[in-house]
Amino acid sequence: MDEHTKTSNSYIYGLFQSEHWKQLAKTLSSNASYANTTSQECLETSPTGNHDIKSLSWEKVLLFLNTMYAFRWPEEDTSISSLGSHGLNEWLFKTQIQGRIFTPVVLDFLEKKKSLKSTSYFSLIQYALELINFFKTRTGLDARSIQDKELTNKDDLINFTEQSYPDFIQRDMILAISRKLFSYEFDLKKPCESQSPEEATQVIHHPAINAHIIYLIRSGVKVKSVAKYKFSYTMFMNWLHTNYIQFQSNSINDLPLSMVTEELLIEFRQYLLRLASKGVYSKHTVSDRFYDIRYLLSNLFKLGWLSKDITLDVSGIPYEKYLYRDLPTDAELQNFYQTILRHSDQPILELAAFGLMLLLGLRIHEVASIRYEDLNIENKTISVFGKNEKSVLLPLPEPLQKYFQSLMASRSRNDYVFGDNIQAIIRELRARYRLYSFVAGWNYPGGPHLLRHAFISRLSERSDCPPQLLMYLARHDRPENTARYVHRSPHQLTDAVNKINY
Repeated sequence: MDEHTKTSNSYIYGLFQSEHWKQLAKTLSSNASYANTTSQECLETSPTGNHDIKSLSWEKVLLFLNTMYAFRWPEEDTSISSLGSHGLNEWLFKTQIQGRIFTPVVLDFLEKKKSLKSTSYFSLIQYALELINFFKTRTGLDARSIQDKELTNKDDLINFTEQSYPDFIQRDMILAISRKLFSYEFDLKKPCESQSPEEATQVIHHPAINAHIIYLIRSGVKVKSVAKYKFSYTMFMNWLHTNYIQFQSNSINDLPLSMVTEELLIEFRQYLLRLASKGVYSKHTVSDRFYDIRYLLSNLFKLGWLSKDITLDVSGIPYEKYLYRDLPTDAELQNFYQTILRHSDQPILELAAFGLMLLLGLRIHEVASIRYEDLNIENKTISVFGKNEKSVLLPLPEPLQKYFQSLMASRSRNDYVFGDNIQAIIRELRARYRLYSFVAGWNYPGGPHLLRHAFISRLSERSDCPPQLLMYLARHDRPENTARYVHRSPHQLTDAVNKINY
């Protein structure tokens, strides 16, 4: 080992002797409620190892990360024929459309749209199946009997469109159907789920909302929290303006909020739940969004801007802080990543992105924000700017080292690894995850955050991984936050119960 390597390793090892580790160690108490309610034996799979955080080397931590999963990570291989997105669209048409949709006008539209990128085509196919299922329910017929004639019920077609909130491509399908079957187009409202980035992030200067924001700031609400609330307000105002004719004659900053009724608030709640069911947002996120709007309207009543508090009888969107999740097996994980290799037009880039989620537990926005300057292949480290706005240095597992070396060799001028538009990258990664998990045959609910759950759960199974290290790699300040990500399979719990001496 040369002097430079020794110096680098000494520096990295020094991070494990820092005050940060000591601070984390202080938060762990054997008398704490979370310690008393969790069976230590239940969480262990082998005899207790060395839990002294100071004895851990950087190499030992990398060994943890490199051996968590018992499958071979895919690499670029010229012997493997990649189908790419075009081949994937053909596969989707054959396996998801043929034998399930028999309506000529819909089949013709889907055939012509095979050139779409695979995530958009997958979304379109799901929407087409949703349309057929809607008419199956309305007519009591089976799929084979749903033909063009059945779609000529204009009221039902409009009703389906209003309930389904189509994006632009899905909206085009409805318009194509209307042109073919009615010789004219429906006057469809602009889809609110596919606003441009400018519309989605525009600054609201509505006088009532401004008064509410001033109240928040005077009450001591942090600027960062106010920014989050503003996103919710913008979303709600755009939703009103887009979907209801009584608001369309006004600008966003001049909407008459006195016309918002309890019924409209309940419809917004249903809209958010639909976004959660589609995987656009988590149940936690839509719960927060709806709470923000309920509090806005309730506070505007207290401030005198509204004559009635319409939120009193409208319940929020509940969600479980801890929700047990079934996690994918090694074979299922391997199938997922092999699917990326076979069907992605940029396999190494996407393997790196989803590899960061499974091998290091990165959140999706943390992945999208990774820059080339955050990577140090020589020292096998990556710097992550996390949820708590702190930069944390993490080990870089072997598969990720190879992926990033390949990406650096063909690096463009972009500072960010996955693209400069962070929000666009997040949307694309969510869409890619939904597509690849479907092709891999997964039935796990939720989005790519499942991979973070898998990472923390797998790491927690190592008896020689100290809880301080687990919290550090999870980037949590409180152990109860980490505990929400730990899931034990039924057979693991059965094994733990069998160890109990009655």
